[in-house]
Amino acid sequence: MEKKAYIFDLYGTLADIWTDESKPELWSTMAELYGVYGADYTPEELKSEYLRLCAEKERKLGGQFPEIELSEVFSELLRRDRAVASPAGDGFIHMAANVFRIISRNRLCEMPGAHEVLRELRHRGKKLLLLSNAQAVFTIPELEKLGLYDYFDRIFISSDHGIKKPDPRFIAKLLDLENLRPEDCVMIGNDFSSDMRVAASCGVEGIFLNSDGYSEEELFRNTHRFPRGTVKVINSLIELI
Repeated sequence: MEKKAYIFDLYGTLADIWTDESKPELWSTMAELYGVYGADYTPEELKSEYLRLCAEKERKLGGQFPEIELSEVFSELLRRDRAVASPAGDGFIHMAANVFRIISRNRLCEMPGAHEVLRELRHRGKKLLLLSNAQAVFTIPELEKLGLYDYFDRIFISSDHGIKKPDPRFIAKLLDLENLRPEDCVMIGNDFSSDMRVAASCGVEGIFLNSDGYSEEELFRNTHRFPRGTVKVINSLIELI
């Protein structure tokens, strides 16, 4: 059946990224930044408080697949000493997030064929949707940096919704807003446990991009976790067109 809508995962599917949040220079730079605005931490204290706030917010959200909003964490970190620290406006939050991401990011580039495939699918009149487990405060600038942002009719990022793949409510909400039937869509992603699982949860056909180089045995074992014929495998995005 001809598909009307193509739902893409982002990282590992359209964008190749490598981040390392354990870098000492990340936490020392962030501690200096917060200190300028009146919230004094050692690098170790800042990392510990960041992780504590993230865990606390996940507990409060509850559910099996919660997704917190990291911009709230960056904001709360600034209020360590309420008598001294400056109020956290949107400008500071975006600056802190950008500094955090730029230092922790070792690589960001498009996956081979990403632009070509998206351009061709749009030329064919297909609806292009993004369904990503990510933080909007990081992901929107990265989509723009890679030149991918304008291809999409709708961008669904988990931090905006408090849930993430493979929670079936995440994709169901997207389908509902776009007035799409599952049989009209295909989900393209590089993760069996999130992308293919969330697609299967609502009857959307899954296409697994083997960007991590799974062996034939590994592909066989993973695809057979799903009903027969519901997950296909490609080794390159170009195979979509």
